[in-house]
Amino acid sequence: MASTTTTDSDPSRNSPRTAKGIERAQQIMEIAESLFHRQGYAQTSMDDIARATGLLKGSLYYYMKSKEDLLYRIVEDVHEVSRAQLDEARQQEDVPALQRLLNFVDAQVTYLALNVTRVAVYHHEWHRLEGDRLKSVREARHAYDDALIALLEEVKAEGSLAQSANTRLVANMVLAIICWPYTWYRSGTISPAELSKTCTDFVRAGLPGM
Repeated sequence: MASTTTTDSDPSRNSPRTAKGIERAQQIMEIAESLFHRQGYAQTSMDDIARATGLLKGSLYYYMKSKEDLLYRIVEDVHEVSRAQLDEARQQEDVPALQRLLNFVDAQVTYLALNVTRVAVYHHEWHRLEGDRLKSVREARHAYDDALIALLEEVKAEGSLAQSANTRLVANMVLAIICWPYTWYRSGTISPAELSKTCTDFVRAGLPGM
């Protein structure tokens, strides 16, 4: 019996650079994300991902060359969104620094609530990247931390944070509030808006000197 060939194995019809190819690559990433979350990155094989996507393994490699490629795309996505939200908050003109900080907290917690699986995979698995990719992620994490500390220095300069406050320590506390809900938050328990408001109010009330 002749084997059935899907259109996904035909580069001329479904190149990763076409709209359909981009959509298929996104679907593969989302399925891999779910598998990484459920059974762990190390325990997930490309065979597992191929079966879950309904693709032949050869067709899967046409879209993604390795399992690490998939993890790196997930990690990059979280970083790009998070850094964009922080940059947007810092650049808001005529908005007090404290409100910009709270706007950032709101944006980050909302993103987490809407993307719990992706955020969980990021936190649990980013360190499994290797070589230049691991180095670039570490550098991005440090840059993100430094940008948050810079925003907190602005909050201090306007008098909304005690002058004696250690902004690096405060940044770590803020990060705990906006990052760790992924360990317990589940859709349907409370709304993303309610989670975001609670976290934002907690940051506002907890800043030293407030």
